[in-house]
Amino acid sequence: MNVENASKNNELLRLENITKHYGGVTALDNVSFSIGKGEVHAVVGENGAGKSTLMKILAGIVQPDNGKVYVDGKFVDISSPLKSEQLGISMVFQELNLFDSLTVSANIFINQELKTASILNKRKMCWDAGEVLKSLMVDIEPTEKVEKLSTGQKQIVEIARATHRGTKVVIMDEPNSALNSEETKVLFKIIRNLRDCGTTVIYVSHRLEEVFEISDRISVLRDGFYMGTWNIKDVTVNQIVTKVVGRQLGEVFPPRHEPSKDSPVTLSVKGIHLNGDKEPISFEAKAGEILGFAGLQGSGVDTLFEQIFGIEKSEGAEIWFEGKQIKKIAPYRLIERGWGLIPADRRDEGLMLDWSILKNVSIIIVSRLLNALGLIKHKKEEELSREYIKKLSISTDSLEKQVSNLSGGNQQKVVIAKWLATEPKMLILNDPTRGIDVGTKQDIYRLITEWAKQGYTILFTSSEIEEVLGISNRILVIYKGQILKEFDGESAEKETVMEYVLGGASV
Repeated sequence: MNVENASKNNELLRLENITKHYGGVTALDNVSFSIGKGEVHAVVGENGAGKSTLMKILAGIVQPDNGKVYVDGKFVDISSPLKSEQLGISMVFQELNLFDSLTVSANIFINQELKTASILNKRKMCWDAGEVLKSLMVDIEPTEKVEKLSTGQKQIVEIARATHRGTKVVIMDEPNSALNSEETKVLFKIIRNLRDCGTTVIYVSHRLEEVFEISDRISVLRDGFYMGTWNIKDVTVNQIVTKVVGRQLGEVFPPRHEPSKDSPVTLSVKGIHLNGDKEPISFEAKAGEILGFAGLQGSGVDTLFEQIFGIEKSEGAEIWFEGKQIKKIAPYRLIERGWGLIPADRRDEGLMLDWSILKNVSIIIVSRLLNALGLIKHKKEEELSREYIKKLSISTDSLEKQVSNLSGGNQQKVVIAKWLATEPKMLILNDPTRGIDVGTKQDIYRLITEWAKQGYTILFTSSEIEEVLGISNRILVIYKGQILKEFDGESAEKETVMEYVLGGASV
């Protein structure tokens, strides 16, 4: 049943005919719905559906072309982030906005420092920050430097900063996209506590299973249009997926491609140290194989990928590829051998955000596009970029469009296009669907399976264990820098794999 509005007695926020255009693109088209007091209200949709634009309007970062916002039944003009904050609306962004060199308390009170006779009252800020953290039922020292915190702890500091100012509404944009399962449990505990204390939480996420676990109601946007609002208890995940993508989706993962028994071993890794106190690890992978790695944040999976690709130094490691030892493990040498790396952080590590799609796609292979005078063959560069834009269905009206203006899903496709342009033989995929909508995820699953069919060797990990299980031929569980267990991807069960991931079966 479509529940379009919160009851008048319980209504906190009302959006009426919110419209926003960016040039010739309509980001939001007459969006209207309401959000209740003390509820967790999920807003879902594919990348480019208008979710982020709508949230930025509520946060005062973006101004609508048309429409009205009401808070507690009164029309409000959210003309700036400061005005939004004064109205009791705070936003926790997907990309963390903390100062690593400052303490937790300094970050919580940033731009709202407490002073006594024009002198910072650090003791008072530390005490108050401690009380805020206690109210969230978390154990983080206010005097700790943020740079020493885990990603999950940093997310909590963001939430503490958003909630300590008498906030009525906390907007959370993909708050758990970089969190592991245990950190997500802590986050959900905090969200429920906020709700129980009367705070409204607007929860934006692509992880529908978790949306159903934490939310009271759910609103769907598609291509800038409002599709409806439902009580979570009245709908299923599949029904919401259909509303999100506008079509019925089949099985989440494509049929698994199994490499042939006589498929050659292309990658051999020996003597990688992920934990100084432990023995080094070794493993092999075949052509056409998707080798999955499962582990919590800090388990060593990220370190493993960085060492294999030469980003982080590894003493004593041996890497053999296609029967030849790689003497110097460095990214440029590996790229020459046909390796590619899709990093977990596409914005900071995978893209030049201020550059065009064209320049991002061709950046690695620019040396192949030079003429005899050392100048770029621009026609060839454009043809190459258009080819991959078409192959990956990247939504854009121009090759010259700045990558920062693309949706998250299209940004990720540009990262993939950049590496496919190198014509790789092996790809290392570190959480390649992080923060991406369900439809684009399926596109990427199909791509990965196609690469395996073409004989690529693929190393894969994800913060979503279901993805590792759904796409891998084999799964290696990494725990505290060690390979704890190997599973066959076809027969592995989530509960058993998670037992090893959490170290419960390590004895």
